[in-house]
Amino acid sequence: MCGRNPPTQKKQTPPRSQKFGITRIFAFLCFALITLISATPLRAAFDLQRLPDAQALETIRQSGWAAAADALEAQLAESWRPSHAGQTGSSANETFRRWLLLQRWCRLLGTPEPEALQAYLGRRVFEDPSHSGALSVVPPGMKLPADRSGRPLPTAADKLAHARIPAEILQALLPSDYTPQEGETALRAKQDFLLQLAGDYEFLREFFRMLTPDDFPPTALMRLEELHSAHPGFWQNYQSLALAFALVYDQRRPAFWPHPQVEPGTVPEMDEPLSERFARYARLNEARRLDYDLRSLSAAELKFVVDAPVSKSELEWAVKNMRVSRNRFEDAFITVGYDLKRAENGVFKWPHGRYLLSDIREHGGICVDQAYFAALSGKARGIPTLFFAGQGMDGGHAWFGYLRGNGRWELDAGRYVNQNYTVGEALDPQTWLPITDHELLHLSGRLNRDAGYDAALADLAMVEIFSRRGNQDARLAAAESALFNSPALTATWEEMEQALEKNGREAELKAFYTRAIDHFRRDEDLRVRYQTRLAEWERTAGDQRIAAKIESRMIRENRRERTDLSVSAGADALSRRIKSGDYEGALREFRTLATKLGRTGGGNFFYDVIRPFVRQLRQAGRDKDAAKALQTARRTMPIEPNSVLDRDFSELENEGANR
Repeated sequence: MCGRNPPTQKKQTPPRSQKFGITRIFAFLCFALITLISATPLRAAFDLQRLPDAQALETIRQSGWAAAADALEAQLAESWRPSHAGQTGSSANETFRRWLLLQRWCRLLGTPEPEALQAYLGRRVFEDPSHSGALSVVPPGMKLPADRSGRPLPTAADKLAHARIPAEILQALLPSDYTPQEGETALRAKQDFLLQLAGDYEFLREFFRMLTPDDFPPTALMRLEELHSAHPGFWQNYQSLALAFALVYDQRRPAFWPHPQVEPGTVPEMDEPLSERFARYARLNEARRLDYDLRSLSAAELKFVVDAPVSKSELEWAVKNMRVSRNRFEDAFITVGYDLKRAENGVFKWPHGRYLLSDIREHGGICVDQAYFAALSGKARGIPTLFFAGQGMDGGHAWFGYLRGNGRWELDAGRYVNQNYTVGEALDPQTWLPITDHELLHLSGRLNRDAGYDAALADLAMVEIFSRRGNQDARLAAAESALFNSPALTATWEEMEQALEKNGREAELKAFYTRAIDHFRRDEDLRVRYQTRLAEWERTAGDQRIAAKIESRMIRENRRERTDLSVSAGADALSRRIKSGDYEGALREFRTLATKLGRTGGGNFFYDVIRPFVRQLRQAGRDKDAAKALQTARRTMPIEPNSVLDRDFSELENEGANR
């Protein structure tokens, strides 16, 4: 037996799925090996112990943006160390931050433009369930959908990955001179110009301080290239101004700009190239004809100057005719006489044809015209301004804000304290998304003076890197480090929350929310955000009583100074009752809210609570309950006769009478 050959074995063929898996693994290993070999020379060229120099830029030129981004990312991820009480981390080191900024610039430029387009559109495109999942877009000027605690709702980003983008979506959001193209984002500008910017630390620092997920880099690069090519002599001294122009005009403005109470076609459109508008401001500044030296302002401030897409003649008129001092610029509001007759007759849209500054001053106007006149006049004179609207005791009102000096904003120009306008809403011209006066103060105030701000931004960039590399432990460490460096920066709390969730540490969220509530105890908007999330956590954990207690506290704490927040919390509680079919409980809840908020809630209480509640009752066939709710509201709300709120209240009552 032992001298015989063994019997022939039939060769076993692995299943098709197994063969496919082996092939994929082999291909992946080959790709990883090739990447490692090709990245090795680049890694040797980037010495993270020294500041980036001309040799590093030349290496980037030869290797390409994407390859350089990959090599730098690997080195940064390998060398990064977190900050905590016993250690100063990598992001506190300026040399490390400079390399990180360079890596982010390379990553942005090396990103294929279709990916950049998908990322931008993916935040604004949603599936419409009422039309068989058709794609719908959130137009400029409208809030992005979010849940009651401020978390963005899921979008249709995945639907855009391999689909042809409908032309109507592009036309709704992006400028008319933008046409999608293949290839890297870097193709939108000359490589020498982009390399010049890569070596400019101050530019990169301000650029990435400004950049948000709601900006569109391809058109922003187009604008920067346009301004630099047309006026290279102004570039060195006016980079912040150029950046402001690039980030304001990278996407389409709202169709209702400057406000909904004027026909857009009556507003004189900008009649010169963007490069000439940029040069105009630079020349006026050189001639000392502006109220601020624009070279002393940041791009974050200058974006509230350049967001004036009106004719050159309008700006020239304001520079020539507006004599109000910058130190008393709130008086610009009352430069326009109030048209009481028009207000009493309910003529809320501009009735005098062309919407010119000269005509507004000649005819007078209502609050929206006064606010627009003042805000646009300020922009013409180089003063950062915002147009605000809000709800008060008698309904809606408009006013304006302006930069008084040294980073201090005056946001109450034309705002009447006795009307309890608790919050004003403007548009951030960089993204054309709504921003409140409270958010503006938070962003422009203590954050820029926070010593750890740049370190925290660097840590947040490392969060993105570790997330892309699938290292969730390092992502959590980077989020913790960012929070340590700058707890005043809201994004550090948001990233920390997401990192805890990704690491499966949901049990720690209760303590995290409690910590956030304590930290933001003097910042009502953020305190309420985390109170809402804590209430959700308690409700999910099964403790309805504690959740209700937290929400009751939110209403109680804000009903004097921030009735808008109390109203929002009350509306959520009421909505849950309605959805569950507990109409009797909803009526009791409504009566309680009317007692607590009726006297101070004004327009917020009417538009966010009364009107939706009454209409929901009528839709459910409970007309008698709807009538009782209206009677309760009339008794508790002090409504000025013939005001906007009085008219809308009467309209709601008439809806019931006509059923």
